Amino acid sequence: MIEKFLKREGLVIAIGTMMIYAAVYFFERGYCSALNIPLDYIEISIPTIASDLSHLYLFIVPVAVISMAIMAKAEEKKNKGLYTLAPLSCWLVYSVVLFFYGDKTLESAVICLFFGGLVFWVVRFRDDFKEGDSPLRAQTATVILISMAMFLFSFTFTIIGRSHAEAGNFEVYKNNDNKYALLKVYGENVFMQEIKGGKRVSEITYFNAQNMTGMIITGK
Repeated sequence: MIEKFLKREGLVIAIGTMMIYAAVYFFERGYCSALNIPLDYIEISIPTIASDLSHLYLFIVPVAVISMAIMAKAEEKKNKGLYTLAPLSCWLVYSVVLFFYGDKTLESAVICLFFGGLVFWVVRFRDDFKEGDSPLRAQTATVILISMAMFLFSFTFTIIGRSHAEAGNFEVYKNNDNKYALLKVYGENVFMQEIKGGKRVSEITYFNAQNMTGMIITGK
């Protein structure tokens, strides 16, 4: 089935492009919600995609490579015990990598384990498909599987976006005697937070890119 799918190059490229845009959008959504930037301003441009993918790859690559290696090894050896434990291993890999991106708290650990549990069910859900299943049961199972995968996909990248925003590594600009932390740029829309007493204030300051002429970059 996978081989037939991969032969349809146009479909593969279309779905791959759609998933990249969706991943970047949810990353930006999580990032903006953490900083109280209005979500209506989100723009998915080439610079945004290039910037976000550098962060997303650090999550996707280890999870995908390790999980696929575990599943391939389990199927290769045809060991029922190892095959049964493979989804559990994927659960742990996903949870650990996601926890690395989030807050190191008990609440964050519980959330990561919950989403890891969804990975476990998505991985093993294919075992619930039987050749003799009725069309209704097969369609119901497919809808459930797709829904779980979409829920997991969206919340995973939203969490990573929030974690990146909460890390607080922003460029600092100086305008006259005022200092601002650059939060995000969408086209001509620039969102900053003023820095007072060495700390960022809660209010968001909006600039048009044309109005930033003369600002001095002081670092991070």
